[in-house]
Amino acid sequence: MKKKLIPTSKNKAFSQLTTLGVGGKIKLVIYPPTIRKFAFAVKTLKSLNLQYVILGKGSNILAADGDFDGVAVSTQKLNRVKIRGCNVTAYAGTSTIYLAKLLQQSGLGGGEFMACLPASVGGATVCNAGCFSQDMRSVIKRVTVLYKGRICRLNAEDCGFDKRTSIFKNSDKYAVLSVSFRFCKTTPCDIADKISDIKAKKFASQPLNYRSAGCVLYHDKVAVSRLIDEAGLKGYTVGGAKISEKHAGFVVNVDKACSKDIYLIIRHIIQTLKFRYGVTAKVEVCLINFTKDEQNDLFAGS
Repeated sequence: MKKKLIPTSKNKAFSQLTTLGVGGKIKLVIYPPTIRKFAFAVKTLKSLNLQYVILGKGSNILAADGDFDGVAVSTQKLNRVKIRGCNVTAYAGTSTIYLAKLLQQSGLGGGEFMACLPASVGGATVCNAGCFSQDMRSVIKRVTVLYKGRICRLNAEDCGFDKRTSIFKNSDKYAVLSVSFRFCKTTPCDIADKISDIKAKKFASQPLNYRSAGCVLYHDKVAVSRLIDEAGLKGYTVGGAKISEKHAGFVVNVDKACSKDIYLIIRHIIQTLKFRYGVTAKVEVCLINFTKDEQNDLFAGS
């Protein structure tokens, strides 16, 4: 990967590239400017057996404090959107908030919830992100991925979408390249009203004045945030991180927290919910550069 072909950076840390604002330095960050070069970069890293991660907006990532001796492949420059009638295709690095703005301008309804997701289209698809009873799978038609060195198209029903997950999450077999959606015709005014309502709900219920990764845990049938509240864990603090008093599902960075602070809080929540309610909460954030033992310590309970 020559510098002339793909822009690179050597002075970045996960703390600069994630919404939680924690995580160690990255050996190399690359910014492929096209889908073809993105695919080339990932295939090359795989062939060289080099450690790598794919980064969008970093809004659902908890990276460890130690330095990452690998490559972060950023989708930042992959931000093209094509709109044809009610059909929309967005590249993986497209901001969901920006996409929601374009949908409003085009009078395409159904994607209003994206205006409240601080994510990239690729990352939101991987995690089946959503809010207020709607998620990505409700609007996705097809996902174009890099799989075993080839570009493939998967219909939505083949993506294994479930609550806050998909076949792409925690897997190095796939790299999301672009996503195709189908929306419905409506008016920009109607969309604006819906977005305004969603944003008002978000402002009233979420701790937007602190850095976070949204809800850190989930369960298929139980409202985890309600159980955290009932267990009296709101305000529980480790170092510079704490469980939000405003929304118990959020672990927020209130005072220069380190990744370990957040990790320990998540582990404490999992253990508490298991002990008190017999509920095995699942980890929603993607863990990067943690040891296998540290990961197993969380996933064993979920």
